[in-house]
Amino acid sequence: MLFAVFLPARASRLDELKNLIGERQHQIKALEEEIAALERQIDQNASQAKTLKAEITRLEAKIKKLNADVRLTQQKIDAASLTIEKLSVEIGQKSRDIAAKRAALGAILKTIYQTEADSMVEIMAKHQEFSDFFSDLEYIGGLEAQVQYDLDTLQILKGELEDRQGQMMDQKRKLTSLERELLDRKALEENTQKGKNRLLVVTKNKESEYQKLLKDREQKRAEIVEEIRRVEDELRKLIDPASLPGAGKGVLAWPVKNPKITQTFGLTSFSTGRTDVYKNGRHNGIDLSAGVGTPIFAAENGTVKATGDNDIGCPGGSYGKWIVLTHPNNLATLYAHLSLIKAAPGQGVTRGDLIAYSGDTGYTTGPHLHFTVYDARTVELRVQRSCGITPFGGYLDPMMYL
Repeated sequence: MLFAVFLPARASRLDELKNLIGERQHQIKALEEEIAALERQIDQNASQAKTLKAEITRLEAKIKKLNADVRLTQQKIDAASLTIEKLSVEIGQKSRDIAAKRAALGAILKTIYQTEADSMVEIMAKHQEFSDFFSDLEYIGGLEAQVQYDLDTLQILKGELEDRQGQMMDQKRKLTSLERELLDRKALEENTQKGKNRLLVVTKNKESEYQKLLKDREQKRAEIVEEIRRVEDELRKLIDPASLPGAGKGVLAWPVKNPKITQTFGLTSFSTGRTDVYKNGRHNGIDLSAGVGTPIFAAENGTVKATGDNDIGCPGGSYGKWIVLTHPNNLATLYAHLSLIKAAPGQGVTRGDLIAYSGDTGYTTGPHLHFTVYDARTVELRVQRSCGITPFGGYLDPMMYL
């Protein structure tokens, strides 16, 4: 009686969990649309004339976007937790089905073995009519067919149970990752709020002070860009093509999901047209579209050579927060304009590992990831005038290897 009452209760909870998961998926979709709209707003604000009001508006949009990221991650955590509970209910049901089927199979086998233990003479002696004897034989044959059916069903149930258990492990790993991501996203939101507050303090909330700040940054930036160009022109002469991997798709993995290039390598219309940025020089990498807080992944197995933050010495003048990885194939990769770094110097990484989140630190005209590939043996870490430690190297076209 209790078993009969328990079954509907389990079925009801399973239906409830399915509905709750559906609600979370709907909320996740709505938040993703909100974030996409905020990213478009941030991009539009970045392209407007540089005024203190425009910059504050842009920072406020970033804070709203990062807050939406926090809420989105929380919804994903809730969805994963509900999915784990749903799988747990299903696993329990499959386990009970298997136990019931095994018990039924045991009873059938016990009947068959007991029958087969009797000799043919004993079996015939139990029946007054031959028709009864043959009926029993048919009954035994039916039991054997049922045994085969139950064995097949058990195999199916076992496969379904293992599938649910595998899904459970995947969801638990996903949940752990999302819980770490939630802490990261809260830190990003907090850091951006602090950045807005610092800007208001430095400028005293006056447009004239902000314009002085911009002018000073532009002057420093010109010096920074010229130094990088001069040093890397020399380091490129040290590149040894013979010891580098041959060009080919997939030698390196894309550092972001769904990559979209916003500026190519080398002489581009932007690099040749913006003398304030490149001095008519070459773009030493590629730029990839990546809103603030986009996960950045290691392009290949390797080791973290160094990390840094140029904004400490020259805000808005160089790479901002950056990380350099060296790889066994003699390549090195630079990831710049980051908002949060998740790997430490000397740490080993595997292709596809989360190493940072994108941002718009350093000199940017909007949030993106700057990605450079070097001949690893030419990479140098030098103290750059006002910007502190900066990576330099003989750079290569990333598209040769992506």
